[in-house]
Amino acid sequence: MKLFIPGPTQVAPEILAEMSRPAIGHRTEECARLWKECRDGLRQLMATEGEILMITGPASAMMEAAIRNTVADRSLHLVCGAFSKRWFDIALSCGKDAVALELPLGQGFRGEEVREALQSGVDAGRPFEAVTLVHNETSTGVTSPLEEIGAVVAKFPNTLLLVDTVSSMAGMPVMVDAWGVDVCLFGIQKAMALPAGLAIASVSTAALERAETVPHRGWFLDFIKLRDRNRREQSPTTPSTAHLYALAAQLCRIFEEGLETRWERHAAMARQTREWAAGHGWTPFPEEGFLSDTVSCLARGEGPDFVPALDTLKEQGILVSNGYGELKGKTFRIGHMGEHTSADLDDLFERFDAALGAEVREA
Repeated sequence: MKLFIPGPTQVAPEILAEMSRPAIGHRTEECARLWKECRDGLRQLMATEGEILMITGPASAMMEAAIRNTVADRSLHLVCGAFSKRWFDIALSCGKDAVALELPLGQGFRGEEVREALQSGVDAGRPFEAVTLVHNETSTGVTSPLEEIGAVVAKFPNTLLLVDTVSSMAGMPVMVDAWGVDVCLFGIQKAMALPAGLAIASVSTAALERAETVPHRGWFLDFIKLRDRNRREQSPTTPSTAHLYALAAQLCRIFEEGLETRWERHAAMARQTREWAAGHGWTPFPEEGFLSDTVSCLARGEGPDFVPALDTLKEQGILVSNGYGELKGKTFRIGHMGEHTSADLDDLFERFDAALGAEVREA
């Protein structure tokens, strides 16, 4: 199956081969070397000097960890799609006084909206301890301006900025320290182009200091426990060493390509996808100014029904995503991230056009 969904995405054969290496003991010198190599590479990828935490699990676990470790009472959640709403729901399930600032689907957040919401908390005498943002909302193809929002949150020194970069990390610029991100988390199955199963976060000094004061952080998700084991280049629990081998190798591939070159490749594929869609009368679902470089969410507009073509492509071993949740049948999503190239998209679009033609003839 060839994956053009918004994750998981294609994995290079040589990276898959890394995962077939024999298992090693997780308390051995070899594992410690591998752990350190991965964390050093991740700091470079994320442009941070912060603590790098890794757990075997999904990115949603790191979303919960971010709440449990940085919020004792009150948090603000920027909600503009399914995954940003998930973070809000996680905070509620952890017993926090979570407040959602919600926008209609297809819209992204601007700095001024965030400033007003944070200031309202201060004015009410109940400031927010943290604000959560999904940088690239996979369900709608919306990218919010992280740098702009980070500059706003920086003016509220007691509020931490928690950011989900699940579908943006390694596919578009994310400058953790320069943009004031306190917790930057992601999974590895999207633009990182690795098999799912590892969750990663960078954590600032301010976030770690906050964690030391927050009770009931849990055990598996405790930032302090994870940080302390990092000092021995270990995980508190048994990690997936197969994923560590693959991550180390994939980081080398990414740096060989060059980060800026990789970002531009993703941006070029996004432009290529939008140009092809426009030729069919399909339009970007997000508002102008919020278009993602890693996943295009396309609305039907004046174009033909795309659902039968999605089914035809699936029969051919090519997977393209229908819309998410209430957008199903109204939008579809093409993931152009990770190892995909312009030539891969040319092939996809040729097959998609053929599938559309077949549906027209049958109709």
